[in-house]
Amino acid sequence: MRNLRCWSRHLQCSLMWLLLAASSQAWAACRTSETEPNDSDTTANADICSGVSIAGNISSGSDYDWYKLIVTGPGTINISLSHASGVDFDWFLYAATGSYIAYASTTNNPETGSKAVTAAGNYYLRVKRYSGTGNYTLNITGPIAGSSLPPPTFGTFVVPAKSVGDAPFVLTPPTSNSSGAFSYASSNTTVATISGSTVTIAGAGTSTITANQAADATHSAGSTSATFTVDGGSAVWPCTLPAGVNLGKTGSTADKVATTSGGMVLMGGGTDVDAAIQWMIGKSGGGDVVVLRSTGTNAYNSYIYGLGTVNSVQTLLIDSVAEGDNACVAETIKHAEMVFIAGGNQQNYIDYFKGRAVGNALNYLINTKQVPVGGTSAGMAILGQYYHPGGAADDTTVLQNPAAISIGNNFISNPLLSNLVTDTHFSQRTRQARLMAFMASGIYNYSVSWQNVRGIGCDEATAYALDANGSGKVYGTNYCFFAKATGAPETLSPGSALTWSVGQQALNVYRVQGTAAGTNTFNVNTFTGTGGTTQYWSSDRGTFTIR
Repeated sequence: MRNLRCWSRHLQCSLMWLLLAASSQAWAACRTSETEPNDSDTTANADICSGVSIAGNISSGSDYDWYKLIVTGPGTINISLSHASGVDFDWFLYAATGSYIAYASTTNNPETGSKAVTAAGNYYLRVKRYSGTGNYTLNITGPIAGSSLPPPTFGTFVVPAKSVGDAPFVLTPPTSNSSGAFSYASSNTTVATISGSTVTIAGAGTSTITANQAADATHSAGSTSATFTVDGGSAVWPCTLPAGVNLGKTGSTADKVATTSGGMVLMGGGTDVDAAIQWMIGKSGGGDVVVLRSTGTNAYNSYIYGLGTVNSVQTLLIDSVAEGDNACVAETIKHAEMVFIAGGNQQNYIDYFKGRAVGNALNYLINTKQVPVGGTSAGMAILGQYYHPGGAADDTTVLQNPAAISIGNNFISNPLLSNLVTDTHFSQRTRQARLMAFMASGIYNYSVSWQNVRGIGCDEATAYALDANGSGKVYGTNYCFFAKATGAPETLSPGSALTWSVGQQALNVYRVQGTAAGTNTFNVNTFTGTGGTTQYWSSDRGTFTIR
């Protein structure tokens, strides 16, 4: 650096040297490999740079790799985790406080996903094993500090709303003070896929479209995002349903507009509970009822029509992805004043409803139009924030490895049932241990805190009618069970039997018997009830106990 001329001002020279050293150090600070210890957020590896890959290793079931991301402003964090073959690693993204805000926990390799953040601050990423041990490569892009170059400044990025059936279109990049090249990603490929800058519509719903800009000589890499909404198409009401979907309508053929009030019925299967259906009819304003199913007949039409005053009852049989995304199917549901989801196989509902036009229509009814929605058996199984797609054993073997029990997330959106998983045919199939395993799986796989995780199980011929204010009544002849945790599981890890004891009081369970008049109650806001009795459930190395 002999060409530097400091003249006689030693302070100026010192400052210049410090600035040069700081710049050189910042360039060298981008992390390229994971270092231990980093098993908690307090020991998280820092110096994460956007677009710079990090090599890591998971060596055991107790090895968790944490990374600290310094987010400089609003934008989208994009995460890709690739790992060795024969293993399964997952990632979870956290804000500075609270539970995870995004995750990727599938069998995909790489595990990819994105999260739009609205403010600068510290965020944390946890990498953990689901099975196996070995090496992985982590790549994160977004508005993350770690480079001496400033991030680009973006103008407005807009992706216009479209409808199913619209032609592919080319994205218009946001304005930027950087010359770096843009690439694009879609967070929901069931809604939209992207090749280069061309978007192809795949189905109804929403997707976050992220514009990632590479670094140039004067700016680091950066990203910005926009929400892309695709509706089911322009179905003019009334419309023509696809062949085979409409199983018939009982009552008036004319649409009726009625004043409704929200509520939800969780029915445990078996014999339908007349009083619970009548409770829903009372909230429907005497409007139109739609029954949803993926197998079966229109037997509910005459049954529901005969229980009270409604304008009509119509059954829709939806047994394909195309029908689940059909605009007229969705519009028919959205015009209903009451919806009842029949029993069957909840995996069909997950495949054909979730994230599609039908699922969006159900969430519209619950959260916007506020109409009563209920389900029995498989129809109840999907109504909590978390759900089991089916297949778990009914006996206590589920406690031998609950971390491996499959649990889904965010199908039906009802704030009253957040952090909650349901189960049906409860006492008849001895599913108490199964509900405990579902709750444990939620804690392990979705990082739900033990303080927040909850469960509801209902017997056959019994239903819980939940009002929009959080209060509810239990109708029928048997019981509903309302479970909450009293402490954290002592042992909960892949391949291990569950120990969740807390002095043999791990789950505080309020058992409420149904009656014809619904005189016994339970409030999900306070998680307290009347007319019931308290049980305590626990598991000691997979041995289940009820006290």
